[in-house]
Amino acid sequence: MTSLTAIINGRLVDPVTNTEDITNIFLDETGMVVGLGYVPEEDAVTSEVIDLKGKYIISNIIDSHVSLREPGEEDKETLATASKAALSGGITLLISTPDTHPIIDTPEMVSFIHGRRKESSLVPIYPLGALSKNMSGLELAELYLMSDAGAVGFTDGNSLEHTGLMRHALHYSSDLDRPVIITPEDPLLSQNGVMNEGSVSTVLGLKGIPAESEEVRLSRDIKLLERFGGFLHVFPVTTRATVDLIRKAKARGLSITCGTAPHYLMFDESDIEGYDPIYKCRPPLRTRDDIEALIEGISDGTIDILASHHQPHTIDGKRTDFVSAEYGMSGIDTFLPSVITALAHRRAVPLPLIAKLLSTNPKRIFRLKKPGVAINTKPSFTVIDTKTEMSVDQAGFGSKSKLSPFHGMGLVGWPVMTIIDGKILWRRQPS
Repeated sequence: MTSLTAIINGRLVDPVTNTEDITNIFLDETGMVVGLGYVPEEDAVTSEVIDLKGKYIISNIIDSHVSLREPGEEDKETLATASKAALSGGITLLISTPDTHPIIDTPEMVSFIHGRRKESSLVPIYPLGALSKNMSGLELAELYLMSDAGAVGFTDGNSLEHTGLMRHALHYSSDLDRPVIITPEDPLLSQNGVMNEGSVSTVLGLKGIPAESEEVRLSRDIKLLERFGGFLHVFPVTTRATVDLIRKAKARGLSITCGTAPHYLMFDESDIEGYDPIYKCRPPLRTRDDIEALIEGISDGTIDILASHHQPHTIDGKRTDFVSAEYGMSGIDTFLPSVITALAHRRAVPLPLIAKLLSTNPKRIFRLKKPGVAINTKPSFTVIDTKTEMSVDQAGFGSKSKLSPFHGMGLVGWPVMTIIDGKILWRRQPS
């Protein structure tokens, strides 16, 4: 006799058909879906019934750009604490950046991350490899060997200063079918900058990073992509002109994708007027017009993904003067509700499109073979409450870094259950 868990009356969001259909999911003891929409005919006893009336189900929510700090800076974050944050944040897979100590620039380091994940994380973690050795920009890293070891893409953060080396990196990305990921920034234009360049930076007396810094470097890399081929992913995009550059490149048939982060949809340069370092990030928060351009890019498909851009720091790294403070903020714990609030709640963006940004498109870009909710699969999915508003309390974060610009804000779209490989690994406790 088989014991089943019945998850009933949830609205399953399907980004392929653009539908939200009420369904019932029956899981056996192994986490396998043995019934979908109906009770299996075989001899079975339902051991638990979970009624999801009014709540939504999205499969394979992926946070595709997170700094996990391990190895080397475990005082800021570890794979275990990031996993805890991901589970309570409704994230079923993390993709980690290579900026650790030592840097993930060899197949051995890629294998180390995979091994550590199996030891300390309930959430799958896939590493990105460095584009160049020691992220120095002087010599390409062992891209082929890292790919064989399980790296799902390559990045040094900014694109390579050496144009010829960047050309070769793009060429290899085609052979490997793995993206080269860049955060475009011209180092001369952005030198010593700490916020967006404009009237607000002038009033505050802070050195600005012009929007052109992003656009100039991206223009070069698009030209290389057009001339020599490759697979380019841009993250995060923050300016209207950058979105337009990518839109036009896609129209020409280039293999380019891009994404942005929730804080670039929710905050702008005016939030820095109080000199609070929590808003210091790189690229910097831009203008209200740039936010509108990002929303337009999401709506028309120019922007492919959303990721948290999680960059955890210690209190000492952020609670100092604005100029001295570290760049970046904690994002895993608030990733899902900040996206739902920014897009579905405030902009009426449909949930199937949001599911593409969080699931379908990241799977495509990073070549991840993760099944949806279907018969004879062990799916990963998240149950989401889009109605209940809850205030962000950073003290309760799973992440070690309890530093968030969303602290104290009311957000909707909080997860209530996280299922990975058919197993319920986290549930929100009733308040």
